[in-house]
Amino acid sequence: MEDLFYLSVFDTFFYATVLFAASYVRGFSGFGFTGVLFAGLSFKLPLAEIVPLSIALELAASSVQARGIVRDVNWSALGTLLVTGAIGTPIGIFLLGYFPDATLRILALSFVFLSSVYLIFTGTRRFSFSQTSYAVVGSFVGVINGAAALSGLVLALFLNFSDARATSIRATMIAYLFFADLWACALLIYAGYYDTVAITRFFTSVPLLAAGVWLGSRHFASAQPGQYKRVVFGLLIALSATGLVATILAEI
Repeated sequence: MEDLFYLSVFDTFFYATVLFAASYVRGFSGFGFTGVLFAGLSFKLPLAEIVPLSIALELAASSVQARGIVRDVNWSALGTLLVTGAIGTPIGIFLLGYFPDATLRILALSFVFLSSVYLIFTGTRRFSFSQTSYAVVGSFVGVINGAAALSGLVLALFLNFSDARATSIRATMIAYLFFADLWACALLIYAGYYDTVAITRFFTSVPLLAAGVWLGSRHFASAQPGQYKRVVFGLLIALSATGLVATILAEI
C-alpha cells in the first residue's frame, strides 16, 4: 500500500478518508472538493503535490457528473462567466504584484465567510440575474481567482444569491469548474507537475472518488429544494473559516 500512494499505511487511510469526504461534498454541492482536500491534506502533503492531484481529480469528478447535469446548465450564463472571468484573472494577477498573497486571501475569505453567515441567518431574498449581472460576477470571480485562487467559493456564494433552481446552480458550477480546471491542468502538465507519484495517486484514487461523488449526487437528488442552499452556505462558512485559520497560522 505504501508503494501505491508513496505514503505510510496510516497516512494512506487518512488520505482515503479525506478523499471520500471531499468527493461526497463535490457530488452533493457541485464544488468544495479542493477546499476539503486542502484542509485535510495540507498537514500531510506539500501544496506542490496536492494542487496537481486535486485539479486532475476535479476533472474526473466533473466527468462523472457530466451526464446528469448537461440539461440543467445555464449555458448562456456559463459562457458569460467564463469569458469575463478570463478577462478578470489578469487583473487579479496584477494586484498580486502589489499586495501580499496572504492579505488578498484573508480579504476574499473574510468576504465569503461574513456574507455566508449573514445569508444563512437572515434568509435574504434572492435576485434574478441578467447577463450583465453574470458579466459583473464573472469579472469579480476572475479577479479573485487571479489574486487568491478562490474562484469556486466566491462563485458559489454569488450564484446562491440568485433565484435560480438548485439544480441549475449546481450544474452551472460543475461546468464552470470543469473548463477552469481543464485550463489549469494543461498548464500543470506543461510545467511538469504530473510525475509518477501524482499519476499513481490519481488512478488509484478514481474508484473512491467515483463512489463519493455518486453517493453525494444521490443525496442531492433526494434533498428538498431549500436544503441545498442551506448546506452550501454552511459549507462556505466551514471552508472559508478553515482557510482563514490556515492562512493566518502560516503567517505567524
